Amino acid sequence: MRVSEKVYLIDTRALGFEKIVACYLVRGRKTALVDAGYSSTADVVINALKEMGVTRLDYIIPTHVHLDHSGAVWRLAEHFREAEVIAHQRAVKHLVDPSRLVASVLEVYGPDILQVFGEVKPVEEHRVHSAGDGETLVLGDVELTFIYTPGHAPHQFTVAVSDGSVITADAVPIKYPGKPFIIPSTPPPSFDLNQFIDSLAKLGKLGSKIFHTPHFGSRETDEAHVDFLIEKTREFVAVAEKAYRGGAGVGGIYIALERMLEKEAGEKLPIYAQNLVKISAMGLYEYFRKNG
Repeated sequence: MRVSEKVYLIDTRALGFEKIVACYLVRGRKTALVDAGYSSTADVVINALKEMGVTRLDYIIPTHVHLDHSGAVWRLAEHFREAEVIAHQRAVKHLVDPSRLVASVLEVYGPDILQVFGEVKPVEEHRVHSAGDGETLVLGDVELTFIYTPGHAPHQFTVAVSDGSVITADAVPIKYPGKPFIIPSTPPPSFDLNQFIDSLAKLGKLGSKIFHTPHFGSRETDEAHVDFLIEKTREFVAVAEKAYRGGAGVGGIYIALERMLEKEAGEKLPIYAQNLVKISAMGLYEYFRKNG
């Protein structure tokens, strides 16, 4: 589905759900896929690209190495042998040798989670290249600019497209279609509130009109919208911190956040949102514990 002049959305149908994890194809004289989804849904992405007439993929660009963004990179790289992989310099090592990444995922999600997320294998080292803050990639008649946006993860960048849109990664809080609640993604082990806010503010100053978000879809934006997202992020973290200061552990923080969101929504959170909030509660607990 075309979502801006040069950008097309692909629904990866992650975990059996529609409209929870997206990746984005940028089409110029060359092609780039930004994010890849889970390894378990790689065939969905490959088939979608075929239906769009894409027979050659020049670049695969995971915005960061959390598995809903990078898990399928190795499978896409095997299918599109001509593709180069571009990632933040701190993400490159995890694509070439995912052992530490996988160990961290198993610690957070449990020993059986790869049956759901899919297997993760290395990408050939010579095919993986880094991109720094402000660097550009020219696809012929469209240009991508990489913008370092830590906070959610220290190895994350967003991708500004010369058509006036931005592929945001998880620098922008999550807003599922048809749901009123907004959920900042604050996972362990490296969430940092100040960096998250600074990254959001950085995106707000770009003057872009469209955010292409991974969770889920494209939405119009401006500085006022970004200010609103910053306010909702602070509110989310404040509710969690109040619970933590009151002696709550991860479970108590989750309950406090769930109550706030369900009150806003007027309905029970769907299972995929519950899982997101649980992981965010884990990340916030670690953030408060480390920062006092």
